[in-house]
Amino acid sequence: MNILSYIKAIRQTGKRYFTINQAISDLGISRNYARVAIHRLLEQGDLISPAKGLYIIVPPEHQPYGSIPAEELMPILMKYLNANYYVSLLSAAAFHGSSHQKPPRFQIITNKRIKHPLTFGQVKLEVIYKKSLSNLPLQDFTVATGYLKVASPELVSHDLLTYSEKSGGLNHIATVLTELIEVMNSNKLIKIADQLGEKAWLQRLGYILEKIDPMDSDKALQMIKKIEVYLKQKKLRFLPLAPELPTKGFARIKKWKIIENTDIESDI
Repeated sequence: MNILSYIKAIRQTGKRYFTINQAISDLGISRNYARVAIHRLLEQGDLISPAKGLYIIVPPEHQPYGSIPAEELMPILMKYLNANYYVSLLSAAAFHGSSHQKPPRFQIITNKRIKHPLTFGQVKLEVIYKKSLSNLPLQDFTVATGYLKVASPELVSHDLLTYSEKSGGLNHIATVLTELIEVMNSNKLIKIADQLGEKAWLQRLGYILEKIDPMDSDKALQMIKKIEVYLKQKKLRFLPLAPELPTKGFARIKKWKIIENTDIESDI
C-alpha cells in the first residue's frame, strides 16, 4: 500500500489525520521514504502539518482554501499537543451569534507556547498564550472532528477587553457587545470577576455598556446595575478607557473610575 492508498483507508475509517510514526509502523516503510512521500502530498495540498509529525488530510472540497476549516483543525491539533485551549475573542463571539464582522484569524487561547506556523492557505490561526486556563467557563460545540471548546459569552467579554488590541479596538468591541449581551448572564459575569480577581475589564465593560445601544436594553440596564453594585464593594483606581492612549487632560468618570481618553462609537 502506498501513501495515497493509506490516506484513503484512513478517511474510510472516519479519521482525518495520522502521524509519521503511525504511517511508518502501519506501512512498514523507512522514515526517509515516508518523509519524501509525505512532502510530495504537502506540496500538492493533500495534507497540512500544523505540528511536527502530525499530518491532517485535506479533502478535495477544502483544498481550494488550503486547509480544513479552523474549527475542525483545532480539536485535532490541541489533542496532539496535549494542550488546554479555548476559542475566544471575535471567533468565540461569532459562535454566540455576534457575527457583525468575521475575524480574519481564528483566535484561540492556550497554555501551550506554539511556534509552528499556523497559516494554511486562507485558514489563519492566532494563538494567545495564557499560563493557566483552569476552571474557566467553556462550552463544547460539536464539529466534524469532535468537540470544540469555546469561551462562554461572559468569558468572551473579559477576553475582548483584556486583549483589546487583538479584538479590533474598543469601537469594534462595543459593536460585538451590542449583540453578545443577549446571551450574557449577570451572575456568571460577576462569578468570573471573582474567580479571576481582575477589575479593570469590568470597569471598562460597565462604562461601554452605558454608551452603546444594545439589542436587549433591559438586560443591559440590569447588567450595568449588577456591575456597579459589585464594583462599589471593591477598591478601585482610575484607569484609562484606552490603555494605549495618553491620559492627561481627559474627563474622569467617577462611577466607573474611568479616564475618558477616547470615544466609544459602535458600528451598529
